[in-house]
Formats: sequence, C-alpha cells, structure tokens
Amino acid sequence: MNAMIRKTIAVASTLVAMAMVGPAFAHAYEQGGDGNAADCKDAYVVASRPITGERGPTKGNVIGYLELRWSWQCHANWARVVLFGGLYSSSVTVRQEITVAGRTAISEDGGIYTGENGTSAWTRYVRPENPESAACVQASVSSDFGTLNFHTVGTHFCV
Repeated sequence: MNAMIRKTIAVASTLVAMAMVGPAFAHAYEQGGDGNAADCKDAYVVASRPITGERGPTKGNVIGYLELRWSWQCHANWARVVLFGGLYSSSVTVRQEITVAGRTAISEDGGIYTGENGTSAWTRYVRPENPESAACVQASVSSDFGTLNFHTVGTHFCV
C-alpha cells in the first residue's frame, strides 16, 4: 500500500510541476549571415512567391508569401516569410534559407501563431560582394493547419 501511495504522490507532483512550467515559447535557430535584417530600414521586396496550403481548410489557398528582400542601407539580401492570419489556429514552424554568392543564412522559428493579423519571420541578412549576384531562397512551413495530420508546405525560387 505504501508503494501505491508513493507512486500516486510522485505522479501528482510531476503533473503539478508540469502545470507550473506552462507552454513552451517560440524558439529560433539561426546559422550564417551578417546581421539582423530588422536593422535595415529601407528594405524592399525583390521577388516573392506564394505559399499554398495542401490540406484541410488551407487546401488550395495562399497562406502567405516567401520574399527575397534587399536593402541598400545594409547592402544585403535576406529571406522573409509572411503568413496570413485567421486561416488556422495551430502553431507553425517556419524554416527558411537564403544563398547569395555561395554564402548561406538559415533560420528556423517554431511555436509561431499567426493569430488574426498574421505574422512574419526572416533570416539574417547576407552581404554579397556584388549587389547583382543571383540569390536563391526557400522556405517550408510545418503545422497541422487545423487538420488531424502534421504536414509541410513551402516554395523556393532564384533571382
């Protein structure tokens, strides 16, 4: 009987501790790049491609865009994903990559909620020696998108 009581107390203690910690927050992984694209105030979109849902309520609908961005102030390119709000309530993980003149920056942000207004995520910027260098960007967005199955959608392009 003492073993059963100890086990019950241990399980209850674990559940209480888990409840006190709360949900995990969004996290970011970054690799490469020269700096934070948020510091580049004159940025503009060089090119963009739609990201289209494949299942459930997002099937066939554009859920956001992958953008290749440039700033003359920072003399740099980066990738940015813009996701629309109000399409699904599940969190998403956004992984994106930019390669310019043989240099690459990668970022991954998890636990992102688009809410009603949408959201965006971006890589660190990459400074090419030649501003006219070709750039390639790719992005994947993973979630259950309001369905019973976890899946990934995305796009890529070069300019």
